[in-house]
Formats: sequence, structure tokens, C-alpha cells
Amino acid sequence: MRILDVEQASPRDAPGLTDHLVPGEAVGAAFVSPTGAILFTDRRILLVAREHLLEARVETSSYPYREIRRFALVEGAQGFLQLRIWIGDEDHPLHLRARPGADLRALQQLLAGKLA
Repeated sequence: MRILDVEQASPRDAPGLTDHLVPGEAVGAAFVSPTGAILFTDRRILLVAREHLLEARVETSSYPYREIRRFALVEGAQGFLQLRIWIGDEDHPLHLRARPGADLRALQQLLAGKLA
């Protein structure tokens, strides 16, 4: 999986981050990185990734919540947070690293609600 240094975005900005939302799909949380975005919707997780900053090729991956095996929230020094999400049969987690001020705790609650 990937390591993403993310900043929190407004769910209202989601349509500008990807064209792959379906009609009626609600975004609960959105994060952006220099090479893409990750959206947590009411149906799935969408990972939008560019290979490089200037790369025109964009890959959008869709993961249903039922594929999440586990997740972990790591609180680091000086307010930095990390959220690791193990999806499907991937050996390595999707790793979100956020600067102070990003609300990964709310994302943890969203994930816990989807897995309950």
C-alpha cells in the first residue's frame, strides 16, 4: 500500500478531487496529499493517486469497507497523527500521516462505525 502525507479537506470539495463519485454518494471525510486524495464515503474508500507530481496518469482505487481487516491510530510527538488501515490481502497498510490539526480521530470513529 501507500504512505500519504495528508491534510484535511472539506467533504464539499470531494467532487473536485475525483470524477468517480456516483450520484447520491455522500463523502464523510476527505484528505488531500501532493500526489492525490483519499475520500471516505458512505459506501467505500476512494484512493486517487498520481504516480508523480507532474504525472498526467491518475489511478483511482475503490475499496469497500468490508475489505478492511483492521486499523490503528498512532499519536506522535507534537500533535502528529498517523492512521494505518489494512485493506484486503495487502501485506502493508494504507498509511495516512497528518499534520497537527487534521481530525483523524473523527475518521477513526467513522471506520469503527462501518466495521461494527
